[in-house]
Amino acid sequence: MMNAKDYGNYVNKIISSKSFGSSTTYANLLRYLVECTLENDVPKETTIATEIFAKKEFDPSQSTLIRVYIYNLRKKLKVYYQKEGLQDPVLLRIPKGSYKVEFEHRKKEPKAAKEFLSKKPLLILLGSLLALSFIGNWLLWSENRQVDPFDESRIWQAIFESKNPMILALGDLFIYREIDTTIHKEKVIRSPLINSEGQLYNAQPQFKAPGFVYEPMEYSFLIRNSIEWVKDVSKVLNAKNKDFNVRTILRFSPKELPENDFMVVGMTKTLGIFKDYIKKTSISYNPIEDTFSQKASDTTYKPSGDAETYHKDYAIIIKAPGPNNNTIYIFTGLWDTGASQSLKNFTNPVLIQRLEARMKTDLGEIPRFFEVFMEVSGIDRMELSSKILHVKALELE
Repeated sequence: MMNAKDYGNYVNKIISSKSFGSSTTYANLLRYLVECTLENDVPKETTIATEIFAKKEFDPSQSTLIRVYIYNLRKKLKVYYQKEGLQDPVLLRIPKGSYKVEFEHRKKEPKAAKEFLSKKPLLILLGSLLALSFIGNWLLWSENRQVDPFDESRIWQAIFESKNPMILALGDLFIYREIDTTIHKEKVIRSPLINSEGQLYNAQPQFKAPGFVYEPMEYSFLIRNSIEWVKDVSKVLNAKNKDFNVRTILRFSPKELPENDFMVVGMTKTLGIFKDYIKKTSISYNPIEDTFSQKASDTTYKPSGDAETYHKDYAIIIKAPGPNNNTIYIFTGLWDTGASQSLKNFTNPVLIQRLEARMKTDLGEIPRFFEVFMEVSGIDRMELSSKILHVKALELE
């Protein structure tokens, strides 16, 4: 049996291995979790944040920092046991959903009986049959193997390989209450011209009547396509074991912006602070008229038709640098039609290949940061198709 000192020496062996890497933070984190486990005092996220990251004010509901580090620590241990720790008698594991370390002792392989060693011809025959079976199955697998298009995508590879946590931010609709103080009744209002608490207070002088009070609601309203956005993104990220969290724009905390990568999806008027990233493109957004236009021309783009039948919308895809070497991906349209189809161009295996091919044709490469402007048409927000109007490298100052 191993004592606390033995476990400490074993942890030092893991930390000093080449496959574990040279990160002091991960080394301290593993030591801390093992020590807490041996003392039967499993720490909480807030305790880890304080002891390891010196974050005295830490809110797990607002930050995924600890979960991401634990996720990466599990991967480091997995790599170690595939290489230097292949023959280690003890395995250190951190089960999902827990910060308690488990110590698993390997079972010794039973020695082969002597009688089998004397039957060389039989063993040679069995070995040959197994080899032929392996070769046949490998050839059959090679013929039928389908390459995952997202593995071939340079854009998605950057997402999969990023060390930052990912947040999927959904554009939600701002709603507010109108309170009649004389009869103590209220009603909930959604105005397409008021999309934030600030806009509500700025607009009040125009419509406020005596005896009425206007207040933002405690909740917002998600459009029906939001569930499709979450489904499309999760299908790709979950297949690659890439964790992500979901936020709504109106409940989004700007403090999270430097710590995470973002995929932002929604109608342009619902993007909140992320609307500023449109200013980095060749497209201008007019929030009063809810239209797009080319900065270098007078051409204006606005939706047309009936959203419940055949209609046309315009959309933008943006990949831009965040404030702390993180990355912001934005998928937005003037209507939710454009938002949905811009995201579909990313999450559909055929469309992402076409998008990257268009970039290589027009630009000669896939830029690190870019903008894609497209026209979207369809019926009842479901049967949609898109035409790429232009792809450009993002011109950063």
